[in-house]
Amino acid sequence: MAIRRPEYLPAGSAPRLCLTLLRWLGRQVLPQMVGVVGIATFAAHAQEQAPAARAGFFLQPTLSITETVTSNVGLDSGSDARADAITDISPGLRLSSRSGRIVGDLDYALHGLIYARRSSANEVQQSLSARGTAEAVENWAYVDASASIAQQSISALGTRSVDRNLADSNRAEVSTYQIAPYVRGPLGSFANYQVRWDWTSSNSSGSSARSTSNTASFVLSSGQALFSRLGWSLNASRQSSKFENQSSRESTSLNGRLTFAVTPEFQLSAGAGRERNDYQLSSQQSTTNWSAGFTWRPTERTTLEATRDHRFFGNAYNIRFEHRTPRTVWSFVDGQDVNTIAGANGTNSPRSVFDLLYAQFASIAPDPAQRTALVDAFLQNNGLTRSTLVNGGFLTNAASIQRRQNLSLALLGLRTTLLLSTSRNDARAVDETATNAGDLSNGRDLHSTGFGVNVSHRLTPLSALSADLSLSRNSSTGDNRTTRLRSLSAAYTTRLSNQVDLSLSARRTLFHSDFDPYNESAIVASLRMRF
Repeated sequence: MAIRRPEYLPAGSAPRLCLTLLRWLGRQVLPQMVGVVGIATFAAHAQEQAPAARAGFFLQPTLSITETVTSNVGLDSGSDARADAITDISPGLRLSSRSGRIVGDLDYALHGLIYARRSSANEVQQSLSARGTAEAVENWAYVDASASIAQQSISALGTRSVDRNLADSNRAEVSTYQIAPYVRGPLGSFANYQVRWDWTSSNSSGSSARSTSNTASFVLSSGQALFSRLGWSLNASRQSSKFENQSSRESTSLNGRLTFAVTPEFQLSAGAGRERNDYQLSSQQSTTNWSAGFTWRPTERTTLEATRDHRFFGNAYNIRFEHRTPRTVWSFVDGQDVNTIAGANGTNSPRSVFDLLYAQFASIAPDPAQRTALVDAFLQNNGLTRSTLVNGGFLTNAASIQRRQNLSLALLGLRTTLLLSTSRNDARAVDETATNAGDLSNGRDLHSTGFGVNVSHRLTPLSALSADLSLSRNSSTGDNRTTRLRSLSAAYTTRLSNQVDLSLSARRTLFHSDFDPYNESAIVASLRMRF
């Protein structure tokens, strides 16, 4: 349903327009968010019942109004390009709990988009990032929950944009929800146990890419009382995953693992087991798998982890390196494995700017709540957002094998901050005969690379200038299609008061494709208020 804007707004019509927007949201959007609101209400109630924990609870309503004037609202080629003005009215809510029975964060916003010339494109979008853990029964039963809603490209080879507000037909709103109740505890001094059930669902508007996954697992691991340097674990799991218009796929596995602490900083691990699934064939096939790896933490500021698993499709592995100094944060991840979630493709396991700075400020603010507030204040003072340098992905409707690499660097000067990120993602369908897997259909391989750099400089304690350059390239081996997206933007951000921020920015975007190239320029003004 679209919200149509009248050709003119007579005096006094703004309140009526806002009221109409809010009523529409109440009918169309808010029912979908009952679970999220329930979690927020549960968190607030838990804090009210525990007065001593109120210091760890944070709740902040926000309101943002953004006006974008663009030269190409529909991302059209050549003379078909049309200019337009886009108004984005965005009420939001930020919630954080760092004490008591619930620990987590929630950042939610509604975006009411009103187009001056293309009223048929008026819409409401959602953005959500939430993650938390609830302790249902003290020291025994827990529930992990997470949710995300974001705009994502349907096809990596179609038209792409750096601004979700533009009228892009290749864009879908992807919502992913996960809930995982589990119990854990000791079996005397001999072992520890954990029984867990994971449910994950991913849905997209405007696309048939939908998936549901259920995983039950039982883990038995060595108790610390008997083994000081040698550890062991047994892991049994069963997963059922289903994509839209496809039959369910089943996977079961049983694995054992040994770990040995050579030194307190260096640990070796090795494992073996059996796996049975029908990902590649219509009938179940069994394979033997093995794994080896190590973990090295020479200091609290440096971590290097590496594991390699031999599985039914070949080698799966994960490498993670992170190092921080007083002024820098280095992060590198490289991993390959099976992905069974429709909306989690090509995201390059992002280390966002928030993640990098959260690690950087660990020694300054050990308390998680204080550190979160410190990072957000730093981002606001330097004209940055939590999503700076984070690349989007694409949608598929089949299980896929993906290799994701990401290298990130944050360099923090006294007044200047430099952020660098480069990424690569290679993906192919597990079943190469699949015909409804989107970009991965008919055995096609998809390769994506990206590079981003952001430089911000604080002019005063309350204002900053920033510049952002992003480059990305997607290609397919099946039909030799290639797309390139380049964007350059500059922004000025200032704090008008303790509760109000203003930003002004300009950008230039070039998109190259054999079928639908375009270029676009825009000027954006945004006012953000906190209550």
